[in-house]
Amino acid sequence: MSGRGSGGAAQIGKGACIAVIFTLAAVLVFALAIKLFSLPSSVITPVNQVIKFVAVFIGCFFCIRPGRAFFKGLLCGAIVALVTYFLFAVIAGSISFGWMNLLDLLFGAAAGGISALIAAAARGRN
Repeated sequence: MSGRGSGGAAQIGKGACIAVIFTLAAVLVFALAIKLFSLPSSVITPVNQVIKFVAVFIGCFFCIRPGRAFFKGLLCGAIVALVTYFLFAVIAGSISFGWMNLLDLLFGAAAGGISALIAAAARGRN
């Protein structure tokens, strides 16, 4: 290991933290936009998915280093999906599981894997 915080777990943890913070901030801004501009409820789900994808991409791009990047990205994306689900469930005051939660987890993992591959390619190798 070349230095403190350079291991795979640290990369995944840092990436997930950045993504979760970005998600919370972006959803807060989006909620304000909905309130100010009276946007229809049909835009909420697609915009939330885009916010999550961008958040996972940012977290992976800045924190995941080459070397098993795809698997680190998968794990980072899945962690972000789980953490944001539980945070928003606590805020809403109800926890319920269903197929959409599983799809959200898979979407997060796929977004993380793809983002980490892009990050690794930008840095020169996988």
